[in-house]
This record gives sequence, structure tokens and C-alpha cells, in this order.
Amino acid sequence: MYKTERLRFNLLKEDYLKDLTHLFCENHLVMQSTLKGSVYSKDALQQLIKEAFISTAEEQFGFLCITTLKADKLIGITGLLKCQYLNKDNYEFGFILHPDYWGKGLATEIGKFWLDFAKNTLNLSEIIATVNPSNKASNAVMEKLNMTYVTELDTQTRGKRFLYVKTW
Repeated sequence: MYKTERLRFNLLKEDYLKDLTHLFCENHLVMQSTLKGSVYSKDALQQLIKEAFISTAEEQFGFLCITTLKADKLIGITGLLKCQYLNKDNYEFGFILHPDYWGKGLATEIGKFWLDFAKNTLNLSEIIATVNPSNKASNAVMEKLNMTYVTELDTQTRGKRFLYVKTW
């Protein structure tokens, strides 16, 4: 569907399910600082796939699978989601990467893609991201993307999050 310099964002396919299940249902390190803050049961993952993953090329909002351009192997997920924070409708981008791909600049590359997509394809005037306060690497990515810290939120489903915004 979409690509960056080193990555491709694809619809979920059968070949990705094993790696996706491992990432969401077994990888405590990754899942402790994202989404609900803990690993998913297989049933909960199936529900998330049904409710939040993009299933057709015409859809623009939801999660996509991340692979490298060199290999069609799932290394994480990313997406643009409709959301509401501070009593305002908005759009939030996010990403979850397997630890083998941390520290390589991929999160910044993903963020740059979504900022460009939001501004130039969707003609949005702003986009947000929320980050677990303890996730220093993702908070650093928000700074690299020149996103502005707004406030700390305490969400019912995701716990504490720093809210960042980029406005054009």
C-alpha cells in the first residue's frame, strides 16, 4: 500500500500472522509500553485485527503491517487512527516495532511518512501521537519529528500517555 525509503506498509496477510501473534501475545518487552500496556491473548488479538486493521486498499485509517523493502517479513505495525483527546476529534499515528529493529531510525522514518501523508494526502491541519512516558526512545522520536508536547493524559484503556501534536 505505502512505502518509505526502507519500509513497506502492507495489508495483513496470512503469512504475517505467526510473527504478529508473537509480537502481540508473547513479547512483553514490546507490549509493556504500547496500546493496553501488556501482551494480548490470542482472542484479544483477533478482536483487534477485526476492529482496527485495514482490510482493503481503499481504507485509510487503521493498522497496517510493516515489512522491510528487502524482505516480506513482518517487523511491526503502524497506522493512522481516528481518535478523541481533550474533547477534540483528531487523527493519531502510531507504530510498534519488533526489538530487533529498534535503534535504526525506522520509527523516525515511519513518523515522517505519517506527517507527510496527513499534511499532503489528507490535507489535515494537525496530527497527534501519544507515547508512554517511560518510552524514552519514542519520546525522542517525537522530538526529532518536531512535534510539540501538549500534556500528560491518563487514559482508561492505555494508562498514562504523553500527547504530542504537529500543526501546519
